[in-house]
Amino acid sequence: MKIHLLFLSLPFSEAFSAAHSLHHKRWVNTILSSSSSDDEIIQKYRDHSVRDSFNLIVLGDLHLEDDMTKHNQARDDCISALKKLSLLPSPPPTDDNDSSPLKVHDLVNLYQQHPAGKLSCNQLEMLLEYQKQEDKDALNCHLVSLGDLGRKDIRHEPGDAGTTKSFQDAKEFFDSFSPITYELVTGNHDLEGLDEFDTDEGNLQAWMDCFGKDKPYFSKQIGPKTLLVGLSTVRFRNSPHSSHECHVDDEQLEWFQEVLKKTHPDQEEGWRVCVFTHAPIMGSNLRVLQNVHVINGCAWMNHCSESRSSFIEAVKNNPQIKLWSSGHFHLSHEFADSLSNVNHCTFMQVGVVGEKSTRDHTRQTRIVQGNSREFNIYTVNHHVRMEDGSADLRLDATIDLSSGELKRQENKPLDGDESEDVWNKEDNVLFGAYVPQEEDGCYLEAPNGRIVCENELGEKVCWWHMNDGKVLGVHDGQIVEYDATTLSPLGIVVNTKEMGKREVLIVGEENEKVLVLVDPDTNKFEVIHPNDDGSYWRKYQRNKRVRQEEKARELAAQAWFGKK
Repeated sequence: MKIHLLFLSLPFSEAFSAAHSLHHKRWVNTILSSSSSDDEIIQKYRDHSVRDSFNLIVLGDLHLEDDMTKHNQARDDCISALKKLSLLPSPPPTDDNDSSPLKVHDLVNLYQQHPAGKLSCNQLEMLLEYQKQEDKDALNCHLVSLGDLGRKDIRHEPGDAGTTKSFQDAKEFFDSFSPITYELVTGNHDLEGLDEFDTDEGNLQAWMDCFGKDKPYFSKQIGPKTLLVGLSTVRFRNSPHSSHECHVDDEQLEWFQEVLKKTHPDQEEGWRVCVFTHAPIMGSNLRVLQNVHVINGCAWMNHCSESRSSFIEAVKNNPQIKLWSSGHFHLSHEFADSLSNVNHCTFMQVGVVGEKSTRDHTRQTRIVQGNSREFNIYTVNHHVRMEDGSADLRLDATIDLSSGELKRQENKPLDGDESEDVWNKEDNVLFGAYVPQEEDGCYLEAPNGRIVCENELGEKVCWWHMNDGKVLGVHDGQIVEYDATTLSPLGIVVNTKEMGKREVLIVGEENEKVLVLVDPDTNKFEVIHPNDDGSYWRKYQRNKRVRQEEKARELAAQAWFGKK
């Protein structure tokens, strides 16, 4: 029996002590029996550890289906991907030139061929952690779900989004990843159990009870300096406009600030914080859907609230936030702006795994492979099968944690990937989170008179500031309001159909500018008035609960008159 196998059966402190007591006695024989290349590797990695090493599966909108074949396939794909990836060892802080080409399973295989007396404390610890883990490929592996658990189509029966059964079914699915542990946040559809629950509070409590939570938000430390933080949407029935706006309440925002205060570099250097929300935050520069989310005021976290800019402000003020993951849009990872980098933080859009949920025929999951130096962002392409039947696993980008820089891989389109073709055939569906720039060639410092007509616009993006501080622009043939702080699109003021061939004018005195649309053929004009709250963008979608109650009253009235 080899000496190192005997030591691995002992507690770590005893194994380490025994190793060093026999170190000199065994050293000569060890050197003679091992290759120089092995010695060099052992020496190079003697200070590396797995303490801040992890693999993280990030699942986008789940939307379970009656036929779970594709979801179960996606689970198996993710587990297989973890086996291929293994862990990246974490180098010591003093190693400025570490490239860590070897992964933990390579190192463990090497260490197992040598006596414990030849290994360092960190190397013995790595072996012992590996030995304790029943499923070796699940060592330091975690999972986070971004919510929207129930099926996408509403049938007014158990299993619909937001019902107790949808939570129970999702829990069963997450448990099937065992021994991988998981955390989750709510999505907008998780509070949509209108037939079962009268209040948002009751719906949210059922979600928490199912997953054994006392709060809808979470923080989970997965390494000495690595922290996962999740924030949940907590209202649906009580939303002032679209029920599908993802809204984090004041309690969570205050808690979030406290978490960031404790991990800020001013308090303690070296923290790496990863944040998870169902929808992206305003200012993240991720791709959004115009005719679904922007137009209805539910594209960003807290879209319709004054607190919407607090998230990007938190990013600006907290360099320890390295990664922010979101779903909500059911978009693929094939677009360049499915990843973005703003203020040292990488924002990551996560796709879907269900066939009925995808908007562009892709089915994808993200896996983040991290250590103390870098995060590697992988895509598991469930819709692309390799010759051996496994899913395609692709490295998309690497985050340098010291600088915050996002280094993208140059990936070619996948065989059978039709996402770009599908979107190109759609008319006016996608709306990139465009940030107006001075070089657009149509920025007007002090707009007055005619500013946009059909012939002049072409490919330009025209935008301007109103006297009340609001920012408006013409993009894709429609007037858009932008957030004054982040210049992210808030909503549609005038859509393409309403705009037609009309010109956009700014008229009035210096201190009172008015937005006007004019038909050049008839000279008829329309004044675009601000809303009661001072904004210009239209809230096209009203609260779903209110709409349902109105419809019920209308049906009751129709039934009464029908009897007469």
